[in-house]
Amino acid sequence: MIKILLIFFILISKFAFAINIDEAIKSTIENNPKVQIAYEKLEESKELIENAYNQKLPTITSTISGTYSNSETSTSKTTSTSETFTDKYKLTLSQNLYDAGEKNLEILRSKLLFDKEVINFKVTIQNLILSAIDGYLTVINYEKSLEASNKNFDSVSRFLDETKTKFNLGSATLYELQNADSAYAIAETNLFIAQQNYEVSKITFNRIVGLKPINLEEVVDINDNINLKNFIKNVEKNNYTLASLDNDVKNTNILLSKEKLSNKPSLDLSTSVEYSDSGRIDNGTETTNGTIGLTLTIPIFQKNNDKSDIRKYQSQLLQSELTYDDTKQDLRIQASNLYKNYLISKSNISSNSKQLKSIQTSLESIKEEYNIGTKTITDLIEAESELLNVNVNYHASKKDMILNYFNIMALEGSLIAAFENFLPSYN
Repeated sequence: MIKILLIFFILISKFAFAINIDEAIKSTIENNPKVQIAYEKLEESKELIENAYNQKLPTITSTISGTYSNSETSTSKTTSTSETFTDKYKLTLSQNLYDAGEKNLEILRSKLLFDKEVINFKVTIQNLILSAIDGYLTVINYEKSLEASNKNFDSVSRFLDETKTKFNLGSATLYELQNADSAYAIAETNLFIAQQNYEVSKITFNRIVGLKPINLEEVVDINDNINLKNFIKNVEKNNYTLASLDNDVKNTNILLSKEKLSNKPSLDLSTSVEYSDSGRIDNGTETTNGTIGLTLTIPIFQKNNDKSDIRKYQSQLLQSELTYDDTKQDLRIQASNLYKNYLISKSNISSNSKQLKSIQTSLESIKEEYNIGTKTITDLIEAESELLNVNVNYHASKKDMILNYFNIMALEGSLIAAFENFLPSYN
């Protein structure tokens, strides 16, 4: 399993506690309604197992009935009236003795259906974890972009004021003034966009996680050692999509086996005990009797529906096996692309970091040359704009790398294990 080391730097605050990724994910699992819905589906599927076992138990029924009758008999000499109330009590038990193993197959199938719901539950949790991480990193990324946009706006505003003053004094051209004014408009727009992105990201974070993104800890480094060959092996072994498709293959196999058993005979036992008394009003008769019987059912002809259903399940089984193999190949390609994107994002971090240092050094040099008159305000504005772009790209590449890393863990089925302490019990 991939080893992960997250290094956090806490933003300084005396009154607001810091939220790290673990706490964000813990809150998501505890508070997001999607988790509760998935959990309830899991609880519902447990009843399938209970019901399958119950099908092997006997059926016992009890009936109680009462009948009142009044009759009058007349002859040429006499007239008689008979009035009776008969109560009857009956207890019946029926039990299947032999079904060729169909009920055992249904028990096995119910467990498979429960396992599939467990997989669906884990997929729901995994997707929420990824959403929480994405939301977490997005807030940090937009916060950094907002800081860079603010600095850029302040610098460009200062440049515009200086250019206006120099233009009024005649030491700056109209072109320089227009250029400074244009740069100011662009910086103002960039600042507005950064502010809106940051506000929306906070709302999205709160919707997913259930916490306000106050004082988030910044993820700055991940130490890892990902091997593509091992990564693909883990995907083929632990991926949830493959596990679900494998479950479908097994389920269809059981349905096919059950359909084949529909041609097999079955043996059922039934027994009953009955007591009746018709003498509650007038003199009557008490009756007690019991019965026991065996019923052997042998299917002979079922309109060929059984053969049609067998062919149907054989086709479904082949489809599910082909889908499993096809998805396995697709996941190999997906894993390779994800690994490639991860390496690219790491390279982008290194490249942007070097560019950032280079531009910062260049900007300081241009400022000095501007002060002695060898560089123009246009040179300063261009350097500030380039610094903003690289700064934004740097933080975006950091976010991409971390998201790619967690997506690798998700694809190989190891993401939930990193946060299993936060999962509700579902066994």
